[in-house]
Amino acid sequence: MSPKKFKSIREKLGLTQPELAALLGLSGKAPISHFETGFRTPSPIFSAVMTYMESLSERKTQDFIEEFGRHIEEAQASTKDVKRG
Repeated sequence: MSPKKFKSIREKLGLTQPELAALLGLSGKAPISHFETGFRTPSPIFSAVMTYMESLSERKTQDFIEEFGRHIEEAQASTKDVKRG
């Protein structure tokens, strides 16, 4: 996915760089900025998620963001549990 396309989708979704980073389980806005400037290339899974969200209606996009966000939070919590124990 081109940097321009990645940024265009994020803006169409109405998400800030930090909001999209959090949704994708990334820290801060730097990774998103790097994708949008071409400094880094998004992984195939990030590109697929962006393309999928672009194809949804506004309501379905919001539902997906909420559900996907819950999955990211659960995955991050289980990773922390593994590191502790």
